[in-house]
Amino acid sequence: MKAFHTIIALIQGLLIKIFPQLGYKGVINTQINIYNRLRKQAPEVPENDLLNHLIISRIKAPPRVASKEEEYAHYKPLLENPYKKLEDVIWAIIEFENIVSRREYVFNRFSKMGLSPLEALGEIENFKAQVVKEIEESIEKKVKQRS
Repeated sequence: MKAFHTIIALIQGLLIKIFPQLGYKGVINTQINIYNRLRKQAPEVPENDLLNHLIISRIKAPPRVASKEEEYAHYKPLLENPYKKLEDVIWAIIEFENIVSRREYVFNRFSKMGLSPLEALGEIENFKAQVVKEIEESIEKKVKQRS
């Protein structure tokens, strides 16, 4: 059974390599594109308001991975943070959609692959480090700094 789950994980990984818009890379690109569009349309709007708009639009957008209330509860500290950055917003979206809202599924998958809960947490931290690095690199390439 362990081999079956490993094969399924490999197939899913291959699909995401072929169609990156299906995974977190699609979220990164989409959020950066929306951010750039908003900044172009309203350059006078404060950065914090643009970032809050990204968060609110994500809460309202389908498909929904959890209830609006659960999503709002997750994003509320970020919405109230006046010092957030685009990186923080994108990571919060990926974290909620790929880990928080699917916590039981994620841990079951790791369990079926033979990982202990502690090892699973380590894998999640590795995933976070990888994603945060990719977010920073994408922002550096695709977002022009405000003057």
